[in-house]
Amino acid sequence: NLKIIKNKLILADSDNSIYLVNKFNGEKIKTLPTEDASMNNEFINSFASYGETIFYLNTFGSIYSINSTNGQINWFFNINPLSENDNNNLFNSKPIILNNNKVIIATDRELNLFNADNGSRVLKFPISSSTKPIILNENLFLITKDDLLVGINIENGDIVYSIDISEEIAKFLNSKKKMIYVKSFSILNNNLYIFLNNSFFIKFSSDGKLQNISKLPAKIYSDPIFINGSIIFFDKKNKLIISN
Repeated sequence: NLKIIKNKLILADSDNSIYLVNKFNGEKIKTLPTEDASMNNEFINSFASYGETIFYLNTFGSIYSINSTNGQINWFFNINPLSENDNNNLFNSKPIILNNNKVIIATDRELNLFNADNGSRVLKFPISSSTKPIILNENLFLITKDDLLVGINIENGDIVYSIDISEEIAKFLNSKKKMIYVKSFSILNNNLYIFLNNSFFIKFSSDGKLQNISKLPAKIYSDPIFINGSIIFFDKKNKLIISN
């Protein structure tokens, strides 16, 4: 992934070196080496930007705040507890999320909230997320690997609710509880939408009430996008599906 800030392209290679490149002529402005993980998995290093600041999460498990104007490092923090002693430890995370002055990182072990200005860790939860968390107002929502829908107030750190999605589906349909497989998670019109691998999607209100269960015309193979009241996605045969 890459970012564009004014006249610069910001990108990183597989060795976790950051490059600042002139977007008009391709000239390399600066290179910033960071820790290189000796073994890699499916996690790809992640960028986010806010104003003149770049936030970079590398595959070693370190988060960097960098001034995009001069390339200076403002702060960095390693969130992989085993990386210093075990260089073969594989780090896995969802992409960086920015919210006001907070940097939010959901790894396969925990959820971290950092102060974007100084790098201090504000909150830490022993929660692993199976999807990229999403934010609505002061609340962050995620789905755990145990299929719990969790709402967290990121201002005070309170857990608003933790809901067993499979159990709520069983209650809604008056049926037995079954295992589910979450494909995608989105917010639409202030409601939470959970898309399953079996072509069904579930609508929750932001306060955790299950409102509706619907079925798409085909199973979702790609992450869906939403335009003017339509859900657009590819199915397993790479057919483009547009559904109201």
